[in-house]
Amino acid sequence: MKKKRLLSALLVAAMTVSLTACGGDDGAVTNNANDANAAPATETVEEGTEVAATSERPETPMGQLIIGSVTDMEGDFYDPDFNNNATNYKAYDLIHGYNTVTYTKEGMFELDPTVVANCDATDNEDGTKTYTITLNDGLLWSDGSPVTAKDYVFATLLESSPEMMGVDNYSATAYTQIDGWDDYNSGATENLKGMHLIDDKTFSITVAADELPFHYDIYYAGVMPRPLAVIAPECDVVDSEDGASISGDFTTELLLETINNTDTGYRYNPQVTCGPYKLESYDAASRQATYVVNDKFAGDYRGVKPAIEKVIIKTVSADTQINELKAGTVDLLFQISGGTDIEAGLDLVDEGVAQKHTFFRNGYGKIQFDCSQFPTDSKSVRQAIAYCLDRNEFARQYSGGYATIVHSAYGLAQWEYSESKDWIDQNLNTYDKNIETAKEILAADGWNLNESGEEYKDGDGTRYKEVDGELKPLVIEWCNTEGNPVSELLATMLPEAMEEAGMELKATSVDFPTLSAAIDHQGDKIYNMYNLGSGFATAYSPWYYYSKDEQYMGAGYNSNWILNDDLAGVTATMRNIPYDDKETWLENWQQFVLTWNEELPDIPLYSDEYHDFYSNKLQGWDTTSIWEWSSAIIDAWVTE
Repeated sequence: MKKKRLLSALLVAAMTVSLTACGGDDGAVTNNANDANAAPATETVEEGTEVAATSERPETPMGQLIIGSVTDMEGDFYDPDFNNNATNYKAYDLIHGYNTVTYTKEGMFELDPTVVANCDATDNEDGTKTYTITLNDGLLWSDGSPVTAKDYVFATLLESSPEMMGVDNYSATAYTQIDGWDDYNSGATENLKGMHLIDDKTFSITVAADELPFHYDIYYAGVMPRPLAVIAPECDVVDSEDGASISGDFTTELLLETINNTDTGYRYNPQVTCGPYKLESYDAASRQATYVVNDKFAGDYRGVKPAIEKVIIKTVSADTQINELKAGTVDLLFQISGGTDIEAGLDLVDEGVAQKHTFFRNGYGKIQFDCSQFPTDSKSVRQAIAYCLDRNEFARQYSGGYATIVHSAYGLAQWEYSESKDWIDQNLNTYDKNIETAKEILAADGWNLNESGEEYKDGDGTRYKEVDGELKPLVIEWCNTEGNPVSELLATMLPEAMEEAGMELKATSVDFPTLSAAIDHQGDKIYNMYNLGSGFATAYSPWYYYSKDEQYMGAGYNSNWILNDDLAGVTATMRNIPYDDKETWLENWQQFVLTWNEELPDIPLYSDEYHDFYSNKLQGWDTTSIWEWSSAIIDAWVTE
């Protein structure tokens, strides 16, 4: 499943979703205080706890909401493929919309009735599947021009084209399922065989036979439009029996101007959009973005339109964000974690200064390894580092009791976790802190020499290993973000323990864009490990994140750069399990998390209870693990 389009930020849906095919068929988790591996919970809640509204929702948008984010808002608005930091990833949903397939608040993939008038699905004799989609009347871009079928077909052609790949190494993986994609993407043909423009309101998508069956096959009917007239002026979308194509002078040079021009390009200054809001301004110095209501927006899948006139996303410091809420310089702090900030926020609630809303996380905080880099390309080294950290104590100190440690790639809000608690306790390695075990693992992996090349003994400092005739030290390069409380806590808990085991930890603090570039192998330096958070996409698709296919290495997919046959194999099997075969899916999920627990591409630190804290003027606020702030904002309103 592709990471962009309709995926709710980096968070996976609890698999209570149901799929609605074109033309027809096709609980709360609480912190477990009795679990020996769980940090004690000081408070448990049902996911999606609601705060009662105290006023009526206005018929006309009014007021403004200032949202504080500890992750810098970057001036990059086109696509998460260019910039998928957490804030940009969600803010993307504010200005882009009208995907033919939507993800509902209840956790269902379905056709968006605001967008789609009709969709017919046909299973073809050659094993392909064709979705023929007719749009509703009255869909408009923010400048009042009509959204047509050409804009949808153009989106697939643009974002599959070799020309687009020339724009800052755009990954062009959004529509790989379309029949004929490889030939089109390689430039072997100018036509995309599986895309057809039928008329101004109708187009078809044919999915390649080798992409089927697919666990979330309705998603293949999903396309988000791009404004042809803005991105490729003087060009057109034309159709033939060989498929749709872009006519005119469509070149990378054109896209570098219309998309990548830092002043006027669609990536940095999108002025014709179709989401609930429009970008009004972005201030690079303060990293602040201002959005205003798009009065041409037809509504979400329920027909709901925004009731808040202006939304400002403001960068705040983790150290002072609660003070800013108290002072009124921000109105909303979302997904607050960590005991210190949660307790400070709860104090504001007790004082009557703010309100709260809580839910459990579909993801986890982690130490992420780059498994392509020496020495973390060794599973043994990754496991040894895990044995050097007391994760229970880390979770206790960091969360103040509002988190539980996890032992593999899962979060507290997943239904798979809820149904596998006993199995997890019986089968997964908990990697309890044990320096002696770390030493044994490293010795077995060949780290048996000191800096002189002699036999290593306790007290010799850093271990060495002979690799291809060269003596190499066991040095771990750690990249972290500045002012990050997780980084600060790890810095007090890891170095001494790793040193005792014979490892040297070198820390480098950078800003988030630099860290992201390093993870994607686009920066000046690549590191062995990083600490950051991980959320799961609404269509949980681990086969992309552990694929050995080069196109999925980095770029927000296989960010561990791990090439492991077992992980790739078990996740690839999950891909073809029919959606309604829950039993088989769960069996394969368990095998996946067991394999992951052994290979350890990350050290999972905690899965926590998120708190939203917000001003008393904000009403109707209701977020969950699958309905985040960028979705919830459309239902909310403010009182001034």
